[in-house]
Amino acid sequence: MLAEVGILIEHPRARALLQEAGAVVEDPARPVKIPATLVEACLKTVPREFTLRGHTAARDVDLGPDSPPRGRPIISLDWVVDHGEKRRRAAMVSDLEAWVRLANALPNLSLVSGLYPWDVPLEAKDLRAAQAMLRFSDKPMLIAPFSAWSAGWIAKMLSAVSDRGPRAIFFCSCNSPLIFSESQLGVLLAGVEHGLPVMVNSSAVTGATAPITLAGTLVVMNAEMLSGIVIAQLARPGAPLIYAGHPIVLDMRTSIASCGHTESGLLQAALVELGRSYGLVTASNGLTTDSNVCDAQAAVEKWNTGLLGVLGGAALNGGAGSLAALSSASLEQMVIDDDIYGRMLRLGEGIQVNEETLAMDVIRSVGPNRHFLEEPHTVQHLRTEFRRSLLAERQNPEVWLRGGGRDAVEAASQRVRSILGMEAKTYLDPAGEAALAKLFEAAVQSISAP
Repeated sequence: MLAEVGILIEHPRARALLQEAGAVVEDPARPVKIPATLVEACLKTVPREFTLRGHTAARDVDLGPDSPPRGRPIISLDWVVDHGEKRRRAAMVSDLEAWVRLANALPNLSLVSGLYPWDVPLEAKDLRAAQAMLRFSDKPMLIAPFSAWSAGWIAKMLSAVSDRGPRAIFFCSCNSPLIFSESQLGVLLAGVEHGLPVMVNSSAVTGATAPITLAGTLVVMNAEMLSGIVIAQLARPGAPLIYAGHPIVLDMRTSIASCGHTESGLLQAALVELGRSYGLVTASNGLTTDSNVCDAQAAVEKWNTGLLGVLGGAALNGGAGSLAALSSASLEQMVIDDDIYGRMLRLGEGIQVNEETLAMDVIRSVGPNRHFLEEPHTVQHLRTEFRRSLLAERQNPEVWLRGGGRDAVEAASQRVRSILGMEAKTYLDPAGEAALAKLFEAAVQSISAP
C-alpha cells in the first residue's frame, strides 16, 4: 500500500526525511511512496518496551508487546454529561480538575487524561489540561497537543516539574484516507525530539474514509500508522512509539460515525494482532459506546468493543468515561468503566495453576463432607483469586431495598461524590506550582503577541 499508493505527507521536514531515506517524494500535492524495505528497517529500530514514569516509582508503567493490559480514560473531550441529565454541556476548568482527580483515584486506570475546557483560550486548552494533570495526579499522562507549538510548551511544563524521565505520551493521528497533516506530524516530531513516547493513531471510518469491508479498513489503518512510525524513526531512531488503531464504523442507516458496533471490537483486536506481529507496543480504543447516557446500551457496547482488545494483549486500552461515540465525557461512566476494566483485566490474568493453587493438601485435610471456610488456605487466597467490584450489588432483594435499592449508576455517582468530596491533593511543591503557572501565562501571552 505505502509503496504503490503512497500517503500524502504535508509536513516539509517529514517529506525531506523520507526523501533522504529513499522514498519517492515528488510534488507536495502528490503522495509519497514509501518502499517496504524502508518500513521494515524503521520497524527494527522501534523499542520493544519502555517505561512511562509517574510522579514516583510506584506509579511507573512498563509498556511492551507482552506487558499486562492496562486501562486509561478517554482524552481531550470538551463536552460533559452530568449525573441525571440527558443534555450535555460545555466542559469548564472545574470539570477538568474533577476529571483528573477522579481518574487518579481509580485503581484500574494506569494513566490520566484531561478534558479541554471552554473557559480558557482555544489555543491553550491542551496546555491547561497538561497543567491540571501535573498538579492533581501522580500517574503518567496521555495528552493530544493541538500543534507543534503547544507540544513544545507542554514539554517545557513536563521538564519544569519532573526529571525522572518521560511522564507523558503525546497522541497524534492521521487524517484518513492516507493523509498525514502538517499539524499532526508537527506533534509527532515534537514528541520524539523531546524524548517523549508518541501514540500514532489512525481512526479511519469504515465505509467512509476506509473501505466498507473490515479487512480493507485494516489495510488503510495499518498503512497510515506505519507511515508515522517510519517518520518518527527517521527523525530519531529508537524513539518509543505506540501503534494505536482506533477504528470507527459509519452507520449507514443514520450516516453517523459509530463506535459501538460489535465489529469495532473485531477491528480493535485485529489491529492489536497486527501491531504485536511487528513487535510494537499496542493500544486499543477500548470501551466505546454510541449511547448518550450511562445505561444498559453503554454497558453492553463497551463490553463488545473493549474485551477483545484486552484479551488480545493491547498494552493500553482507552475509552473510560466516554459516551456518544467518544464525544461526551461522564464522571459516573468513568467509575463504571474502571469497574469494567477491573473485570476484563482479571479475565486476562487467567487461572494460576501451581502446587499451591491446586490445593491438594488442603483437600486431603478437609476430606469429604466438611467445608473450607475456616481453612488458612481460604483466608490466604480469598483476596487474590477474586477481584471485588465496588459497584456490583450481591444482596438479596429485601436487603438491597432496605439499603436504598440503588443501581450501578447511582452507586457510581455516590463514588464520584465520595472521591471529589475529599480535599484536592496537589502533587507539586510551591516552586513547581509557580513554574507551571508562569509557563502557562507565558504561552497564553504568546498567542496574542504580534
